[in-house]
Amino acid sequence: MFTTVEQAITYIHQRPKFHRENKLTMMQSALKLFDDPQLKFPSIHVTGTNGKGSVSHLTSELLVAHGYHVGLFTSPYILRFNERIELDNQQISDADLLAVTNQVVAKLDQSELRLTEFELVTVLMFVYFAEQQIDVGVIEVGIGGEHDRTNVIQAEVGVIASIGMDHQDIIGPTLADIAREKAGIIKPHQLTILGQIPADVAPIVSEKIAAENAHGIWFDQELQLPKIKFTAGMVKFDLNVTTAGDHLLIQRLQMPAFALWQVWDASLAIVAAIAFMRKHLMKPSIPTVRKILMNFHVVGRMELINQEPTILLDGAHNPAAFRELIAGVRRSFPGQQVFLTIGMMADKDIKGVAELLRRAKWQVTWTNIANNPRAATEDELKERLGSDLSFVETWQDALQTALQAGGGEGVYLFAGSFYLITDVRHFLLADEDN
Repeated sequence: MFTTVEQAITYIHQRPKFHRENKLTMMQSALKLFDDPQLKFPSIHVTGTNGKGSVSHLTSELLVAHGYHVGLFTSPYILRFNERIELDNQQISDADLLAVTNQVVAKLDQSELRLTEFELVTVLMFVYFAEQQIDVGVIEVGIGGEHDRTNVIQAEVGVIASIGMDHQDIIGPTLADIAREKAGIIKPHQLTILGQIPADVAPIVSEKIAAENAHGIWFDQELQLPKIKFTAGMVKFDLNVTTAGDHLLIQRLQMPAFALWQVWDASLAIVAAIAFMRKHLMKPSIPTVRKILMNFHVVGRMELINQEPTILLDGAHNPAAFRELIAGVRRSFPGQQVFLTIGMMADKDIKGVAELLRRAKWQVTWTNIANNPRAATEDELKERLGSDLSFVETWQDALQTALQAGGGEGVYLFAGSFYLITDVRHFLLADEDN
């Protein structure tokens, strides 16, 4: 089998990328080989068009801080593959990743089961978490919900952070289709926390909650944020949750943030973590919640990586995310010129994003994403947006041009794809990350 972790990761990445069919039968067959590890620990399941990664990370951090042995599964990774599988907020070690990959691949090969890349990684994660005897798994959906390969768990708590237009070719084409897919994570008697759900598809989610005899906590209804105040890269807010005979009020919470969505996602994570603790008869420590929140940030999501000049990274890659990104930058950097370097995948709503950026009146430069066949090329961008767009082949050249134009003043922002963010972050923070 594999003798190095590099060999194991290369093998994983060489698996087919796309699902053969919209069913979970292959996953279920594979997991049975390992005695259904996904059912050996309680779980929290998190989906959403935007925000699911932030919610998952903070939920995990809060539970670890309260003494739980927590497995966290997320995607994509920013710098290292190991980021996708964490134990108590520490990435899986190379030795453990190598061992579990050898174990799983050997048994799959014996059974002649051929999984996609995401299916294989998901099986690796479930096997590893079961072997580590975790207290709870925080499991982020890959794409969608009902047919996502993570949806083989019976999660006690579910979170739908948001519903918007993205991945229409896989889980669409309509917003109603996407809502039905994301509502598919709702399980019998589950406590489900609902974030930014458009009013016209809320009934779809409500019907699923009723059908599963689940209990919903809706943002701006049972969950409210009555006071939000941004100042100098920080935000203060109150969190108020009222459910059947129960009430929770936490005042004057603080966290580093530039955008409103960061507060929304944090509130969902806090409620999810506290709900899980209460189900397991643990009283949450509010001082602990405050401490974790004060130091919380997610790599590549409204991340300030340099102050002079101001360099900001954000993985926004659809119109809903860009709408919040624009609002957040305006709020935190009022009156400053914004120099955006953007690269996107060809299957995204490039026209919708470009229209938002046109109205924002930012200095926008489109760029290529190196070594990624899915990325929109210069010709594809010009075909969709017109020949007058500003395009520079590399993000490094785009940044240099922007710095010369702005004289180091203003905000230098990278967004559009996590593949671009990964490259920028790895290059500019190489010394810190090594």
